[in-house]
Amino acid sequence: MRPSLAESGGNGKMGRMRRFPLLIAAALLAGACRGTKDPVIARVGKLTITQSEFQRKLADVSQDYQDYVLTPSGRRQFLDVLIREKLVLAAAQQSDVPRSADYRMRLEALRRAEEERVRDGSEALLTTMWLDSLRKQGFLKVTDDEARAYIEKHPTEVLVRHILVATPEKAQDLAKKLRAGANFSKLAEKYSLDSATAAQGGRFPPLMYGEVIPELQEIVFHMRTGEIGGPLKSKFGYHILRKDGERKLSATDPETIERVKRLLEKQKLDEYLQKVEEKYPVEVVDEQFK
Repeated sequence: MRPSLAESGGNGKMGRMRRFPLLIAAALLAGACRGTKDPVIARVGKLTITQSEFQRKLADVSQDYQDYVLTPSGRRQFLDVLIREKLVLAAAQQSDVPRSADYRMRLEALRRAEEERVRDGSEALLTTMWLDSLRKQGFLKVTDDEARAYIEKHPTEVLVRHILVATPEKAQDLAKKLRAGANFSKLAEKYSLDSATAAQGGRFPPLMYGEVIPELQEIVFHMRTGEIGGPLKSKFGYHILRKDGERKLSATDPETIERVKRLLEKQKLDEYLQKVEEKYPVEVVDEQFK
């Protein structure tokens, strides 16, 4: 079934308001230090504090302090903080620490972690841009008419709960208790391995046809309201289900249309990836994952 994910979006207006004092501070600094690519604000021995470093460090402090740094005394006070950091760094660089085995070991670990972070970021960027290119080429295009046709074919969404366990014996035991009248929510909270739904008593968000994992889909959409289903086996384990109800989808609701379009886009991507897999066959090597 579809995992319960909550998409969060930032408040654009508030974000712009919070950034506004920083932009003013940047403008004041730029006005004071024109003529170089990254103006130097102060020097501590051979070390420097540049305008970009000042702005970067300022972005990490509270909004109230950012407002204070707009004042001449505030700017100087914050610069004094950065100067102190550079003094500590300068002294550390001249100590025995950089030549110690412990420092070199930790630095190497830090480099590896950074390389992994950059690699993960580059792969995510490449994937995003490749998917965007597929959309521009029309491979993943879904029209409103396609979405409405899908809703006409599958006009309902279901309200369903599940308990996921690892063994058929545990699933049979729980199913027996539930059919005898045990509280589904309490058993889900106590026993379900699906942490995304267990805290909600096993409840999924409303699910359309196509949003349910294939092993459970036909069962879920043909169950009666209040019926206990299962145990049913999937690649995740063993499921016990309860259908709480179902409701009609609106083919004129913009949010529903967009939801269906995302579902159909995913289906088209899955079809495209089936062709890709012919070129790049998948092999699971580790026996414990087979």
